[in-house]
Parts: sequence; structure tokens; C-alpha cells
Amino acid sequence: MSPSWHGLRRFAALLPGVVFLVSGLLKIIDPVGTMLIVKEYFKLLHLTFLFPAARVTGILLALLEALLGIALITGVLRKTAARITFLLLGFFTLLTLWLWISNPAMDCGCFGQAIHLTHAQSFWKNVLMLLLAAFAFLPFHNLGTPRRDRKVAAALSGISVLVLVYYSNTHLPIVDFTEYDWGAELYASLEDEMLAENHYNASYVYEKDGEEERFDLSALPDSSWTFVRVDSVFRKTATLAETHPMLSFRDGEGEYRDREAAVGRVVVFSVYEPAKADWIRLEGQCREVLSSGGRAIVLVSDVPERVRELPVPTYFSDYKTLITLNRSNGGGTYFHDGELVNKWSAAHFPENLTEDFSADPVDLSTRYIVKRRLYLQGFCVYLAALLLLV
Repeated sequence: MSPSWHGLRRFAALLPGVVFLVSGLLKIIDPVGTMLIVKEYFKLLHLTFLFPAARVTGILLALLEALLGIALITGVLRKTAARITFLLLGFFTLLTLWLWISNPAMDCGCFGQAIHLTHAQSFWKNVLMLLLAAFAFLPFHNLGTPRRDRKVAAALSGISVLVLVYYSNTHLPIVDFTEYDWGAELYASLEDEMLAENHYNASYVYEKDGEEERFDLSALPDSSWTFVRVDSVFRKTATLAETHPMLSFRDGEGEYRDREAAVGRVVVFSVYEPAKADWIRLEGQCREVLSSGGRAIVLVSDVPERVRELPVPTYFSDYKTLITLNRSNGGGTYFHDGELVNKWSAAHFPENLTEDFSADPVDLSTRYIVKRRLYLQGFCVYLAALLLLV
């Protein structure tokens, strides 16, 4: 085989390697978001009994993608990497073809929650990578052997990815891909007159065969349905909702209290799994917020009767909102007049907030954004140097 032909085959293997590595890293840095994607697939496949294993499954799959990407880029373990590549791409191609045909209301999760593709885009992306892999590896002989220094680069890169896995599972994501990113402004913090028009709509809840469903007044169901209650549902203003996330929550009587998170210095603690929360630690953190001159509220995805007494107001929201607001169960999110300034995981909440509360919120938010982006950029530059220069 001529050197030029061998170089073309190596380049064809490099492209899927980059895609696998980027895909794996984007999932690794947000393990909770990856868990939610895996749960969507389990639900789609009627495997909800596997929900407890969703987080571990997501981490292992993301790690496999990242390590496979490293192997393809460096050229180590070529035959093994080639076979795994074909198995994964064959499976993903069939899966995305099925998603394209059935068109469920979900994202493929190819790049975690950072990049969203349609089902058709996901399918053709996999087809293209499969063709590149076929050109790079078929037939499975005369694939060549890597230089010794490439093995060192692959080993160091793999260790670096494992360190990132550990960090991501003990801290909040380095980069937040949700709508509640640093610097985001809550919808409820806008001027009152902007919210006054058609703030809420009435939603009529009916029940049939044990299932509840909401209906508009203009399209109520037939007599086979049983009326249950009337709910107030927030009505979005499209242009504002696209740029201002809504953090909706209710008190024990069902009244919406969204403005509570949008006035003054307030830390919102989101408890999306109350049974697993450390309530003693949470109570101490609430008292720390109060002693530092701020306000604290706790949002829980539960019913009022099962919520513990705390020295601050406790309100109620849904699981998806709370896990999107803060990936840590019991984690705190600091808002200043509705602008998201900072986030902390439950295990890394500061012991004193006086300095944060006294600092300019814009400067503080910018400082944290820059610091986290520098961390990510530094890691990416370091990994690229290992893979391409060593």
C-alpha cells in the first residue's frame, strides 16, 4: 500500500474519531443531562425498570465514545477500534433510522444537550461516518501499527478523560447547556406591564381511565371524561420566552410565586429528589444565606404534606424544571433581581456568602463565566496537544 493511500485511510479514520471524542466529552461534562437522555430512550423502548441504571449507563457509553475517539485519532489498537467503530455506527445508524421513521418527540442526544440534531440529520451523520469507517478499515488487514509515542499520547489522553469523568460527577458542569446558564435573566424579572397581558390561562383538567389530561375551554372533552379541577397555566410570550427562562413554582395553595425568585438577592435551592436530599445540610445552608443578608427559598418536586419544615419559604415545582435549574440535588442558585449570578452544588456550597452578596452581580457573573470557560478551553487545548503533537 502506497504511503499516500495509507495517509488517506488514516485521515478517514481521524474524522469519526473526532466526532466520537467530541460527542463523548459533551456527554461526560454533563452526566445528569446524559442520564435524562438515556431515560428518554429507556422510556421509548418500554424499559423504564432500568431507570435506576440510567446515569451509570450514560457515563459508560460516553466514556466508551471518548476512548474510542482517542484510539481512532492516535491510531492505537487499530483492529479492535475498527471493530468497535463498526458495531457502534451500525447500531446508531439503525437506531436513528428508526427514530427518523417513527419521529418521537425527543432529541437523539448524539452530542448530549449541547448540540441538537433532527432525526434525519442524525441518521445521515451516522451514514457518512459509516462510509468513512469502511474506507479507513476495510478489509481488516494491513492497517499498520502506531508509533510508540502515539501509545503514550493515547494513554495520557485516556487518563485525562477519566479525571474529567470524576470531576464532572462531583461538581456542576463546567459549561451549562441549559437555559439557566450564568447571566440568564428570569422571565418574571421583566417589567410588570410586560407580564400583565394574558399572564395565565385557565386549563381544565379531566380524568378518564385513570389518566388526567388538560383541555382548553373551547375544546372540552365529551361526557365520558370526569372533571377534576381547573389549573392556571403560564402563557408564554414567544419573543420574550425565547430569551428569558421561566422558573415557575407554586405555594401550598397552588398560587404561582414566580416573582419570589426575581426580586433582590435570593438563593434558590432546587430539590428534585427529596428522598435523597441532605435536609440537615440544606437547613444549615439556608441559615447561612439569611445570616449573609440574602433571602433563600427551597423548591421541591413533591407534595406539601411530605416536605420538612425549614426556616425559609418552601415552594413546589416539577422535576424537569428543578433538575434543569441546578444539576445537583439540593444545589443552590443565586439570583440578583432575576439575573442568574452563580450556582453551587449541594456538596460545594460556600460557608460564607457575604462577599458574593456585596459584589457587583454583573462582575461576579462574568468572572465565573470566564473562569469556567478558561477551564474548559485549557482542557481542550491540553487534550488536542496530546493527541496531535505528542
